[in-house]
Amino acid sequence: MGAPGEEISKKDLHAVTQRFKYFNQQRLLHVQSLLQPRQQDFLKLLPLLFHQNHPLLPGFVSLESPAGIPDYTPGKQTLDVAKQFSKGFVYKRKALRQYPIHALFLMGSVGSMAFSKESDIDIWLCHASGLAADELAELQQKAREVEKWAAALKIEAHFFLVDAEQFVRGENTPISQESSGETQHYLLLEEFYRTSIYVAGRTPVWWLVPPEQEADYAQYVQHLLENRFVAESEVLDFGNLNNMPTAEFVSATLWHIYKSLTSPHKSLLKLLLMESYASEFPHPHWLCQALKQAVYRGDFSVESLDPYLLMYSKVDAYLRQAGSKRRLDLIRECFYMKIMAGSGPIPDSRLRQLRESFLHQVAEQWHWPEALLENLASQRYWDIKRANSEHGVIRDQLQQCLRMIIKFTGLPIDQAQRENRDLGLIGRKLRAGLDQRPGKIEILTTRGAVHTTPDLLIAKEIAAEHAAPLWRLYSDRSAAQQGSAEGAIKQADSLLEILCWAVLNGLYKKALNLQVSALSLKLAGNDIYQLLNELHGFFQSRLPSGDSGLVAYAAPNRLSASLLLVNLGESLAIDANGQQLVMSERSDPLSYGESRQCFVQSIEKLSVSSWGEVTLQRYAGMDGLFNCLLDVVHNGGTQFGSDALRVLCYTPVRGRSIVLRIESLFNNLRKCFVAAGIGAQRYLIPAETGYCLFQFNNGRLGYFGLDNHTQLLQELAKPQPQFSAVLFDDYVLEQTYIPLLYRYNLADTVQLFYHATSKHVAVYILDEKGSLFVRQHHNANPEHILAHYSVFLGTLLAQAQLPDGLAIRFYEIQRNSAGVVSCQTVQVKLGASVFDLRVRIVSEDSGAVAVYANERRFLIDGPDSYKAVRSDILGYRNSHDDYPFHITEIDAPCRVLGAEHSAELQTVHFLNYKQKMEDKLNI
Repeated sequence: MGAPGEEISKKDLHAVTQRFKYFNQQRLLHVQSLLQPRQQDFLKLLPLLFHQNHPLLPGFVSLESPAGIPDYTPGKQTLDVAKQFSKGFVYKRKALRQYPIHALFLMGSVGSMAFSKESDIDIWLCHASGLAADELAELQQKAREVEKWAAALKIEAHFFLVDAEQFVRGENTPISQESSGETQHYLLLEEFYRTSIYVAGRTPVWWLVPPEQEADYAQYVQHLLENRFVAESEVLDFGNLNNMPTAEFVSATLWHIYKSLTSPHKSLLKLLLMESYASEFPHPHWLCQALKQAVYRGDFSVESLDPYLLMYSKVDAYLRQAGSKRRLDLIRECFYMKIMAGSGPIPDSRLRQLRESFLHQVAEQWHWPEALLENLASQRYWDIKRANSEHGVIRDQLQQCLRMIIKFTGLPIDQAQRENRDLGLIGRKLRAGLDQRPGKIEILTTRGAVHTTPDLLIAKEIAAEHAAPLWRLYSDRSAAQQGSAEGAIKQADSLLEILCWAVLNGLYKKALNLQVSALSLKLAGNDIYQLLNELHGFFQSRLPSGDSGLVAYAAPNRLSASLLLVNLGESLAIDANGQQLVMSERSDPLSYGESRQCFVQSIEKLSVSSWGEVTLQRYAGMDGLFNCLLDVVHNGGTQFGSDALRVLCYTPVRGRSIVLRIESLFNNLRKCFVAAGIGAQRYLIPAETGYCLFQFNNGRLGYFGLDNHTQLLQELAKPQPQFSAVLFDDYVLEQTYIPLLYRYNLADTVQLFYHATSKHVAVYILDEKGSLFVRQHHNANPEHILAHYSVFLGTLLAQAQLPDGLAIRFYEIQRNSAGVVSCQTVQVKLGASVFDLRVRIVSEDSGAVAVYANERRFLIDGPDSYKAVRSDILGYRNSHDDYPFHITEIDAPCRVLGAEHSAELQTVHFLNYKQKMEDKLNI
């Protein structure tokens, strides 16, 4: 046809249109030939469903639903199918002013040799730009109803509503099963022009632009329309490929690497197609243009213009030119796998023969090695060993594709990911799926190609010189006996890693014969099978499905579940010698018996993340347990519930108690530090011969050890920056009242608890920030003690040495005849004698100290100075009884009291200084 400015024959334009329609009709007939008769009805009836609304036809929503396709008249076969739904159906042609449905196209692999009745079908439902929101909603609902009808015919159909005007502007690009929407606008358009099958309606104006006029596409289309060679109402304009941005090559590469995680062979073909296009940039030789040239030449062969064959031909030529023999071998295998429907058998013998004949023609045309087809056919039924080795090759190729595409385009990948949200999410999924690192268990991209799995698996521990033992997995006895690396399916650092890998990659089945040959571990046969079942159940319930999309990658990667294996294959040191188990009344597995042994010797933490990563991490001993649980708390966050942690321990007799102890410890950590949020809570637990205290430090939960009872009390007595409640685990100060008292602990309240015996009065004070003060008053009267503390604390408040609003409460600790301890509030009675003498301590920064007995001042300049004070105070007593003195007021700088600033002062500072000075006075 002529160029703009030259005469263009309408007859030629019509011929070109008819040529493309004929070619599409041949493709549609090929699709129909691969479907069952009832499935063929779907394609026959498809355009009529969107041309007229009929209550008895599939997909009916309402009579007002947008309907009407230009230049469409149903044929006899279509009407016969319609009458199966409504015997009285009569088609009445209506002349419409406007047709809301512009066209219908099938899209993707449906027109290729790889299509079968199991394949899904993407359908572009092109509609007018002016549809209202409610009309679009009705159209979308109708498409969903037609999808349901297709599903009843065992056809997986997906409709995509397309507005051609929006598409040209890059808005609302449809996301097909094979594309990532706006991340691939131009490449999706190229795929559409190359693979789409016209069903009904307007024709793409791209067909009418001769191949030699592609560079002037917009001008040529304008020329056609302005000179009325074609009417605007007869064509659809989706645009051209002249302004392809380099960034799209990066986005398309990432998308196809993402798709390769579930279908690697098909994705590798498309990846290398992207790479070949990139090598020709900025003027790629598009496959859709090659197809157009062939049709313009008069080549209508559905077989020679098969979309997958076009793709293979271009990639083959590209790799030959690059001299990449290894990649050429891989791409031939990928093409074979795609055409032959993966590694499984093709039940339809006619289809199998058709595809085998097609592959023989390809092999001959492209000079494949003579034995290649035969070798590929014999290797179709993969075992896991083949899948494992193939996965390694594919993973390397995927990463090489990514490196080469970035090199070709010169565009930094991080920049592309920052600028496009979908790209960022895809990049995250790729890292989760392909990155290798210590402790991460690899999930094979090729696991779906394994046709049969072994009935026997042998996990064997192998001794290594000057290194830790390693484990190998075998599927036959002779290979296991030899113990060689070549005969192994998989090699790993631990038995658990081997078993996890086997389950994750599809080797688990109930009838599996699993045998373990261990050098260092002791495991009962039943324990092994129980463990295998536990792993399978854990992954089934916790691992995200492969088709979960990209939603999870919008949030940070967090732990979603963990399984802890405690002491796997190990005996406890306490039970190792002799046959008799050592039992004790102190049954805490973290601090057992008189020797305070910890039963947790090793922990293997198996975790699944929200991004689908499976990791394994090993910990040892008491610190290992604490670090393990902290890792779970830190990485799981608030969404990690108590049911997301499972603990297993096969240690004889003690296994159950170990499991319950760890679960209780974890639940307490969650209760104290996750459910309550970041705060100043403290959690104390026994740890072998000492204790361990958990608390937040700079916003992160940590712990430290306390060697003995004394250190623990000193820690509780320390001033706190803010109120800090304490949760006591069992066996921590269990012989004291202190854990009980902390259950009453309140912020902004000074709480005094006392317990009186015939010999002394024990005083426990929890101040407004949860710091503990303990003091024994010997040969003292409880009422006298309470009165003096009441005066002292009241004076601190009255003189504003403590924050306003603090409450002061008093409790008596009581124990009933059954030994049950409780705390009862008491009211303090202040007798007149309490106010007879005020003893005030005044201290200065210089260190000088003065004692005021009422208004008489005594300068303290040495130990003897306190004797004068004592004598003077005794003079105020009628009986001159020598009972202990109590200080009623303190006036001292914050540094003397133990704080840097006055804002840091709390009651415990004054109580400690009070006791220090009273001890000197009472010597």
